[in-house]
Amino acid sequence: MTEQTSRSLIESSNLVPKEELINLVDTYMDRKFDEEITTIENRGGIENFQELLDVDFRQGLNSNGRFEGRIAAYGTNKREEKRLDTFCELCWDALKDKILRILLFMGVLSLVIGATLEDHPEYGWIEGFAILMAVFIVVMVTSVNNYLKQKKFAELRSFHKNRALITVLRDGEFKSLHPSEILVGDIVKLVQGEIIPADGILIKAERLQTNESSLTGENDNVDKEGHEECLKRLNEFLRKGTRAEGDHAKREIPSPVVISGTNVVEGSGIMVAIAVGIYSKEGRITGLAEQDDEMTPLEIKLENLADKISGLGLMAGGFVVLILWLRFFIELGTGNNEWSTGDSINDLIDAVIVGITVIAVAIPEGLPLAVTISLAYSVRKMQKDQNLVKRLHACETMGGADCICSDKTGTLTKNLMEVQRYSVDGKLIDSTKLKEIFEKHSDYFDFLKDAICLTTSARLEDDKEIGSKTELAMIKLLVMLGYNDYMKVRQNFINDTLATNPFASKRKRGSAIVKYDENLTRIYVVGASEYLVESSKRILSLDATLTDVEEDRRYQLKRDIETMAGQGLRTLGIAFKDLTEDDMEKLKKVDKNGIPVLEKKGLNLIGIFGIYDPPRNEVPDAIQACKKAQIKVRMVTGDNPITALAIARSIGIADDNSIAMIGEDFRKEVGGVVCEECKTELCDCPRNSKNAGDKKVRNDVVGNFENFKKIIGHLDVLARSQPEDKYTLVTGLKQMGSVVAVTGDGTNDAPALKKASVGFAMGIAGTELAQEVADIILLDDNFSSIVKAVKWGRSIYDNIQRFIQFQLTVNVVAVTCAIVGAVTIKQSPLTAIQLLWVNLIMDTLASLALATEPPTDALLTRKPHNMSDFIITARMFKHIFGQAIIQVAILFAMMYAGEYFIPEYGSGKRILYNPRSGDYVRSGRDYYFNGDKDYYDLYNDPDIGPSRMMTFIFNVFVLFQLFNEINSRKLLDETWILSNITKSWLFVFIWFVTFGVQVIMVQVGSWAMNCHLDGLTVEQWFISIAWGFVPIVWRWVIVLIPFNHEIHADDTKPATHLASSIHKGSQSLKHHISSNYNP
Repeated sequence: MTEQTSRSLIESSNLVPKEELINLVDTYMDRKFDEEITTIENRGGIENFQELLDVDFRQGLNSNGRFEGRIAAYGTNKREEKRLDTFCELCWDALKDKILRILLFMGVLSLVIGATLEDHPEYGWIEGFAILMAVFIVVMVTSVNNYLKQKKFAELRSFHKNRALITVLRDGEFKSLHPSEILVGDIVKLVQGEIIPADGILIKAERLQTNESSLTGENDNVDKEGHEECLKRLNEFLRKGTRAEGDHAKREIPSPVVISGTNVVEGSGIMVAIAVGIYSKEGRITGLAEQDDEMTPLEIKLENLADKISGLGLMAGGFVVLILWLRFFIELGTGNNEWSTGDSINDLIDAVIVGITVIAVAIPEGLPLAVTISLAYSVRKMQKDQNLVKRLHACETMGGADCICSDKTGTLTKNLMEVQRYSVDGKLIDSTKLKEIFEKHSDYFDFLKDAICLTTSARLEDDKEIGSKTELAMIKLLVMLGYNDYMKVRQNFINDTLATNPFASKRKRGSAIVKYDENLTRIYVVGASEYLVESSKRILSLDATLTDVEEDRRYQLKRDIETMAGQGLRTLGIAFKDLTEDDMEKLKKVDKNGIPVLEKKGLNLIGIFGIYDPPRNEVPDAIQACKKAQIKVRMVTGDNPITALAIARSIGIADDNSIAMIGEDFRKEVGGVVCEECKTELCDCPRNSKNAGDKKVRNDVVGNFENFKKIIGHLDVLARSQPEDKYTLVTGLKQMGSVVAVTGDGTNDAPALKKASVGFAMGIAGTELAQEVADIILLDDNFSSIVKAVKWGRSIYDNIQRFIQFQLTVNVVAVTCAIVGAVTIKQSPLTAIQLLWVNLIMDTLASLALATEPPTDALLTRKPHNMSDFIITARMFKHIFGQAIIQVAILFAMMYAGEYFIPEYGSGKRILYNPRSGDYVRSGRDYYFNGDKDYYDLYNDPDIGPSRMMTFIFNVFVLFQLFNEINSRKLLDETWILSNITKSWLFVFIWFVTFGVQVIMVQVGSWAMNCHLDGLTVEQWFISIAWGFVPIVWRWVIVLIPFNHEIHADDTKPATHLASSIHKGSQSLKHHISSNYNP
């Protein structure tokens, strides 16, 4: 049904529009205090939703009724099945590479011409066949890899399909249904351990807690109650006139709204479903991730290179055909040649064949294979560095990343709480100094020790840590202080513990009441420091005496708490109270909020812990490495802005000029994300081409891009972020031209991971959806592994540039020789079969050698390459044409005058000397400049065959390329080309293999390789090798030639590297924001 039909169905009944239900869920996600409860009440309360959703809460939906109208209005909970690409479709996708298509065409054309029109069709087909085989290998390698990857992740997607059944009330009975069958209005029973299948409102709940970390990034369990109970709690709070400030207010009142994709960790409840499928919170996040894969910067650059090379190749080939035809007709006109129908037509066809040969030489056949080899090799190596690569080109993309948006917990930090500071006697003491202090004040330590042991239940068992991270921090402190008998203390008091009140997030404290003897019963309390400071009447000093807490002392304690919070520490207080007879009568008494009255006042404060989730040891150095590499790192977290900014400063992400913004404020400032076409947040534009049909695929942009540019310059921390905020941040950064890497572990991160240039999912803590949409999976969840990915990415890009520099030098020299030779003497010094060896066999080995150069730390000391930079830099052009000039000059000298300086040795019928200079080779040119025959008849003599001169030229040409291959290892005008050569053992091995094969080709190749039937003499080999050293010596001359700028792929100035483009107009907005969020 259409959207219009759906609206008419809603309007003809009392059904509430789905947009209103979606807004209710979003209201909860942006909750400050009680907004979603008020929204429900404004709609007549939970009971009125029976009418709004056309359902009886006691009977559920009626299965006998027709659900078409309900489905049209609200959708279904079925996830769209993704059809897997067939192997043939994957092969076709691989063939969309422009260079491969050009090679495919040239291969077919060369195969047909070589087998039908060549002088020697018995082996003329080989070149075309070899080109087609090269295309086949690249397509197969790419397609098989993608097929296996697709199959593997299809297994992950099957998790949703095989999800456990849930209990739903229909027709007055509870039935077991698959989550995909849930509809809006269904009454769903929730129990511990289940994943909530749809957004809903709780009708009733029993001690229900959910974990929403997959959506919000916050690990604390969230209390839930039925709507009526929530309303009752709200009214009690309002009557008391008390309300917490800031983040605490969000959890003061439980919420009745539950979110799809989150987990029930405790209790049970009954909910009415209000949003399902693509309209649920989980569905909308998944929808953001359903986008077409964008072309990577490397793919764009290679396509641009293919366009330019194919264009130049066609021009060169056409030029050769034109010149040869002109020469043919000029010779006819001047009488130097006579028309003979058969021979003349063959001459014209031969000119076309020469032109096609020039085009084939111009196309870098080895480039696709070099890219594939480099990526495949790096993927295998990156896995050892804890990077599991799902998308091959993501490896290289990381080399151009100039911005990383990282999660905090578990990625930048260890997710292991530890006590770092401790407040006692008005002093803040580093935890490392506590042992020395407590050894001098053992009586004080006895209070602290018992308080920790009896108010916690966490324990260290062998290599396992069991229990709350916060409790484990205090237990580890005892162990560090040399006290390992905490379990013994608990055992000693197991029969004397009168009551325990475990720590609960809603009351922010926990306690234990123990009896020491007939005269002493004591309560120990641990909890949020600000609460315990307010509840304490006295404070325990290090000498184990109690002093009253005066106002100035209380103020000092609060300052200590603020100081520790500003250092990124979570503060936790610990206290005790010796109970009187009156207190004993209140042992089980609680106030209206369920807080034991004994926890609330008259306490004696023992101390305040500053608990820290420490950064991973490698993270500060990794952040510094990013800075040296000119990569901007931003923290995106669910933590509060003060703590997040403090941690960001401690690890080097933020400085004194940095700001932290709350996600909601960031969203309002930049206008969120809208469709570029429709200019609205929600629209009907499809998000991927498979579902688009004739519609235009949606492209997301930031609503207020000008504000985004003003904010982003100083925004280093995005705190309390929602999924949309992270997605907005990534969208804006990419809109500015940045190459963005993003880390994520939760379902909430999926849209940003998909939108990012490279998405990193956590291998340990990552959810199914996050891992499914990511490009790379961090197997150790460690930020430093991302830096290793950057290094590999830059190495891949350099390796591809190395091969391009090598390949294009070969092609420029070969094409120039082919064109000039064909025009001047109707003969290329390099035959088609020799060029086949150079372009396909030798270049393949070169791609393996150059594409597997290992990365070095020096890669992280330079800036990322810009997306707009042409893949061939100015330096590369300098070396390509510099080497080509000297090589062409030498080869031309040999081609036109080799008979005067290339020495000949030996004797025999096939050993021919220059009759005018007896010690040198005979000319090997088939024709003189005037078109008369020179070596032509000798070449066709089966007892003589190919000339020594042309064999020598072929050998020198190959050796030029072999030695220039060593030059090509360096891209930055380094003077010493052998640096790190010992680490590139594969390069060395392949180089000698290539040299060995060249010896075989020359010495035994004979007619097949168009080489002299006796090959070259030992003396001529040494002379050839001496000529081969010319490119290495010449490189030192080329290095001295200066260059001024890089070459961009278009005429526009690059928009990447944010620092140069975001400053203008930022100061006023920075002042506005930092006044609220920069402590």
